[in-house]
Order: sequence, then C-alpha cells, then structure tokens
Amino acid sequence: MIEKYLNGLEIKKDELTAIERNKLLNEGKEVDRIMCCLDTGETLAPMIHTTLKEYYHSSEKMCELEEYIYETFHSDGAGVSCTLRGMAEAMGAAVKYYDYNIAQLDRPAISLDDAENARLVDIEKDGRLPIILEGVRLVKKKLGGKVPVSATVTGPFTIAAMTVGTEALLIGTVKKPNKVRQLMEIIVENNNRYIKRLLELGVGIGFADPVSSTSLISARQYKEFSLPYFQKNVDYIKSHGGGCGLHICGTSRKLWDSFKETGIGAFALDNVEDLQEAKEVLGEYMSIQGNVPPVDVLRMGTPYDVLRSAKECIRKGYDSPKGFVLTSGCQMPVQTPKENMQALMDAARIFGRYPIDKELLYSAD
Repeated sequence: MIEKYLNGLEIKKDELTAIERNKLLNEGKEVDRIMCCLDTGETLAPMIHTTLKEYYHSSEKMCELEEYIYETFHSDGAGVSCTLRGMAEAMGAAVKYYDYNIAQLDRPAISLDDAENARLVDIEKDGRLPIILEGVRLVKKKLGGKVPVSATVTGPFTIAAMTVGTEALLIGTVKKPNKVRQLMEIIVENNNRYIKRLLELGVGIGFADPVSSTSLISARQYKEFSLPYFQKNVDYIKSHGGGCGLHICGTSRKLWDSFKETGIGAFALDNVEDLQEAKEVLGEYMSIQGNVPPVDVLRMGTPYDVLRSAKECIRKGYDSPKGFVLTSGCQMPVQTPKENMQALMDAARIFGRYPIDKELLYSAD
C-alpha cells in the first residue's frame, strides 16, 4: 500500500496555510489534514551550508535555517531554541562548541554549595541569550504570517544540571536538598525574565526538559525538585495570557498524571513511550505530539520506514480529544536525509487527511 506513494503519487496538496490550519483547529473547526512539524534546530545547520558552531552564534543563520525548512518542506511550525545549555551559559557555565556536533557543557557555572550565589541573568547581555532572542524576532518577522512561530525554553531542572553538573545535582537531591531548592528558585526567575521577552515577541513557548526524565530521576524526585519550579514558569506564562507545551526525552510515563493539572497545552513524548497510552491518559487534558523515532527511522531509515512509522503514529493519535501533531520523538539528528524529512510531511498529507480514510490508515503496509 505504501509503495505507490514513494514516487509522489496520490499526495494531495495542502488546502490551507499552517496559520489557517492552526486557527481553525483552535476553534474546533474542520481542517484539511493533521498538523505536522519538523523538529529542527542546530542539528540541521549543515542543510544551509553552515556549521553548528556558526549557527549557535548567528541570529541570521537561525532565521535562514527556519526559512529554508519552511520553503523546502512546508512544516507547520518554525522556531528557535534557547538550547539545553543556553541559560546555564548565561549564568556562567562554560560551553564547548563543535562544527558538526551539538554543544557540550565544558565547566559548570558554580558549585552546588554556592547555590545561593547563582547569577541572576541580564537577558540583554549574558551569554548567547541576546543572539537567540534576535533569532526568534527575525523568524517571527520572516515567517510569522505563514506558520505558528515558537521558542523553546529549557526546563528549570535541566538548567540546574547544566549549571552545577548533572551528577552534582542528582546527588544534591539526596544530600543537599535545600541547596537544590535555592538554585531552582533563581533559575525560575531567570527563565521568567527570558519568557517575558518571548511573550513580548508574541511567540508560542515550549519547554525541553530531558534531565527530568525518569530515565535519570525517580517520580518522587521529579515531584519534589522539578515539577514545582516548572509549574512556576507555567503559571507565569498563563498569568500573562500565554500557553505552553512540554517535551521530555526518554521515559516519562510515571510523570504523566502529574502533568494533568499543570495547565500545559501540549505534551511531546519520546519514541520510547506509546502514543496510544499517552492519548488515553493525557488526551482529554492536552494535545499529544510525536513520536517517530528520530535516529532509527528518520536518520537511519528509508522514506518507506518513515511513512510506515508515521502512519502508525497517526493511527494511534489522530483522534486524541485535544488534538494530535505528527512529529519526531525528539530533535532530528545531524545528517537526517532530506527525503526522510519530506516523507514525514507527506505522511501527514496521505494518512492524516480529513476526513480520515480509515481503510487506508488501517491497511497493511
């Protein structure tokens, strides 16, 4: 069944722009197809013939990449991330940059013992924050009339890990819990300062919080040291009339019940978790997003593999009560083939077209 689509057959063109589609969905009205967003960022910088290191330090390159992704694939979203180490760097951490690999923490900003002395950032001056904010502004100006534009904020617990070191933080939750709490309060304030600027720019907000995964911490640690501080950022956004979503890499199932009362509007799950189960647990509370495997399928697979995996995701998620967005389980890796990215978008146009063709969706591959 899928083979006939590999040559571009029977793929109908979009009838709506991403802005129109998003607006109608928010109003509970009919649209042409499900939303599909390519999870982009620094890892795809080589597509515009630039290095990751150059991308990290250029607002113009950030905008150029998002424009390229839109013009090439017509993804239903665009945006710029603070990156996992962006806020920690602004707080004094040393980050090492590479031409063809993601940046890595080189030296923590402070010792956890000095948590109360953690830096309150100046959004206009510290680290790469001014560069990133300008990148967000440029993307909003360039593409804001065509697609929903968003910015990714790093979750407070992940920032803490990048500020004092992951091992020190995790040990600290057991041996120095008050120090961890002191650090988290400062990080909440720093995030709110950054979020304030994003709200002024009029973009959507999503959180990336991989260190909060139950691959690293227990549900108890999450509820005590991560959730309360994430909630403060969410409350700040909501108090200013905004909304937000969340992505946690790795396992997160044990945390899902905790998300229900946070007020977030979307949860993007990693491919190690099941979309069907996420729909059943969270679907009445928020939009579900995911979760084609970024490495095994998008980076290493064929267009056929992408179509087959995306079809399964659509089958599980298309009828989620608060909506479903097709995307990858995490950010697409360096050297993800263009034809696989195109196949992901094509899957939304083939299998996610409304009214859903259930015979096609449930047919054998």
